[in-house]
Amino acid sequence: MPVNNNACIHTGALKRGQSTIVKSIPYPKINDDQILIKAVAYAANPTDWKHIAVNWGGKGAIAGSDVSGIVSEVGFNVKGFEVGDIVSSFMHGNFTETRGAFSEYVIADVNTTIKYDKSNFNSQAIEEGDHRSNFINTYEGAASVTLGLGTVGVSFHYHLGIKVDKQANASKYILIWGGATGTGILAIQIAKLIYGLKVITTASSDHHNFLRTLGADEVFDYHDSDVVDQIKKVGNSNINYALDTVSDTQTFQSVYDATVETKEVTIDNLLFLKLDEAKMDPSRKITSTSTLVFHVDGTEMNLDGSIIPPDMELVNVYNDFWFNILPPYISKIKHADLKVLKAGLESANEALDLLRDNKIKAEKIVFRLSV
Repeated sequence: MPVNNNACIHTGALKRGQSTIVKSIPYPKINDDQILIKAVAYAANPTDWKHIAVNWGGKGAIAGSDVSGIVSEVGFNVKGFEVGDIVSSFMHGNFTETRGAFSEYVIADVNTTIKYDKSNFNSQAIEEGDHRSNFINTYEGAASVTLGLGTVGVSFHYHLGIKVDKQANASKYILIWGGATGTGILAIQIAKLIYGLKVITTASSDHHNFLRTLGADEVFDYHDSDVVDQIKKVGNSNINYALDTVSDTQTFQSVYDATVETKEVTIDNLLFLKLDEAKMDPSRKITSTSTLVFHVDGTEMNLDGSIIPPDMELVNVYNDFWFNILPPYISKIKHADLKVLKAGLESANEALDLLRDNKIKAEKIVFRLSV
């Protein structure tokens, strides 16, 4: 058993460069249904700093929600994983003192973990700097996708209720608002590869060609004053599903308006936005849902006094996606462009500051534990 297990611990502060501190914590103990990962690389997500900003986590919580590495221990009941496997996983980090990704050794659940083919995996570190999108065959790339894939799985398979039937979906559109976000980039690919939907998305004009290569059928610039009308014209009353990956009141209203001509539509968002936050037409038949991917662990969550009970139906539907539907497509999915920071847990603060200052566009921030 290793003597040291260093981790990034939230300080409770939001000052630049002071969000986390690296310190030694106890070596983690897994239960019979978990695995332990020896971390190699990490990815930063907006949720990592937002948890602290909205008081969902606090001082002492282990930071981070995305990690890749090598399996070092396997619980007694676990099937399909063994010591030495190359994996990536996500977890509800930034929340407790025992679970978080930015640690040398990370507890992971099986239903949030992806195993990769060793024969097609490059273990060499990617140098610091910016790197183009590619298939998932490096630790940096693997670290960047897992939370996003889980989020899309909960959204598409559970909340939006999309059937895996490419023939039936061939004439249906999904609107993905924010196609160049980390989640949007994955959502476009999954909508096309797995579900066979026609994909409409929004992004700045300099990202349009890239998003088309991922499978987007129509891409519109959200800066255009008539972007909603452009989307309605193409959707032609067939936008049956929508996912707002940006999820603020303005984008939520735009998604609502862009789908107005479809008789029945389900709109999902990532920040608990409700229909009553939009200017509504009461005659519309519309369903609004909110995805919180951390709910897949099947436990109760206390988010600053708001209690969210376990939802086993969600867990079961998500597990079907994660174990039965997603795996054959992992080798066909591309990660976003990567911004690779200096190796070391100390880079977590730089990563969180870049996200909080909104300096990251159409790429994911990643960094290794060590060179």
